[in-house]
Amino acid sequence: MISFITLLTVAVLVFSLAAAVLAGLKRMEPARCFEATAWFTALGLFAANCKLAESLPFGNMRHVMCFFPLVLGPMSLYMRRWRGTDLTACFAGVGVVAMVGALCMPMQATWRQMPALQSAWFAPHVTSYVIAYGLLAVSAVLVVMSFRAKAEERLLAADEVVRLAFPFLTFGLWSGALWADVAWARYWAWDIKEVWALITWIVYLIYFHACKQDSAFWLRRTLLLLGVLAVLITFFVVNLLPNIVSVHSYAR
Repeated sequence: MISFITLLTVAVLVFSLAAAVLAGLKRMEPARCFEATAWFTALGLFAANCKLAESLPFGNMRHVMCFFPLVLGPMSLYMRRWRGTDLTACFAGVGVVAMVGALCMPMQATWRQMPALQSAWFAPHVTSYVIAYGLLAVSAVLVVMSFRAKAEERLLAADEVVRLAFPFLTFGLWSGALWADVAWARYWAWDIKEVWALITWIVYLIYFHACKQDSAFWLRRTLLLLGVLAVLITFFVVNLLPNIVSVHSYAR
């Protein structure tokens, strides 16, 4: 099973990379075919991780990284069909980074769901944050690309993606507080991961209030980059630095 999971992880990586490269070359039809293939392969990977973990596979960093392509595919389709913005290259590129990250994480084949995770809030809380962080990563790619060309067009696209992400980010914060009350009998513990999740939410809230469509490029870029920096600290730094003590240590 472990070898099969590794094979599926590599396959999702390869298909996502092909989609990103082809989309970058403006060969959109084959790019979308590879994007769809990557999604169905990610679905198989999710099922395999479920079987290995004997529960929903959201309990460690590798599990969560493997889940990103599964939620990014539908978001890419939504942006293309209902918002009229084709960001296949950006979504597939974020999928590539997620799968490289997954391959760098230990498998933890013996991981099993601890009592604190056996909650009805587990799946919606993690799913909402993965969707939010995936979308915010796409917005970060667009912001970086705006330094090269088509600044206004890419910043507008980044703004649209952030607006799609923010409700998921809000639900993740809210559901986490309700889950904490059930698990630990308090809504907020000022745990370092909780604090950084709140900081991330506040940065994007400031962005919405401070930036309008005609705001200066530097202000929009600065706040969006600060937002993704807060996401990176919340998701990676807090989870991976060994000297950080957190009640969310099960997510390492």
